[in-house]
Amino acid sequence: MIVKRVLIILLALLWTISFIQIFSVPPYIGDIFGVYKSGYFKELERNMYVITDSFLQIKTMTKPEYAWIYLHDLQKRYSISITVYDAQGNLIKGPGMSEMVNNSAVMSVCNDINPQPTFTVTGRLYNGILPVYRKSECNFCHQPSQKPLLGVITYSIPFDGYIYYTSERIILFTIITFAISMLLFVVLRWNPYADIKELFDKQ
Repeated sequence: MIVKRVLIILLALLWTISFIQIFSVPPYIGDIFGVYKSGYFKELERNMYVITDSFLQIKTMTKPEYAWIYLHDLQKRYSISITVYDAQGNLIKGPGMSEMVNNSAVMSVCNDINPQPTFTVTGRLYNGILPVYRKSECNFCHQPSQKPLLGVITYSIPFDGYIYYTSERIILFTIITFAISMLLFVVLRWNPYADIKELFDKQ
């Protein structure tokens, strides 16, 4: 019976935590982001990659300054922050406009042997740091001898936490709560003494 009681207590505790998480209570988005990434955030990441590709295409196929005008229009229209850095971590405000800044997050990506995109949640902002690698068409403006990493583009996009809490979060934790409820029901009906008695009766 001790084992049964321990299982009931653990399952009841898990059920309570899972049930509470259906509602908008702590831990919030930033707390569980490292464990579970919502499809809502993955869609925001896809938007970052689309903007990055569009920026590079405009910069390559037309005048470079048009690419920065494109980013400026996006920031003004959608209230997002987009910043361009070169491979040394210098802020690039436009073609030929370089400024030395101290951004540790950007520098860690620039100095990494194998730079990878990083994404974080800060308050109501979803932040992304995307490394930009050399493509064949980049050799028209950049020296082929330069390292593969051409620079970094950072994003800060406001997001609506209500969308997350009222869709995926509710569905996810409702399923988990239901599964725990079924396990709890099975454990409550489990009678270990009856199983042991039946075993001895057969012998």
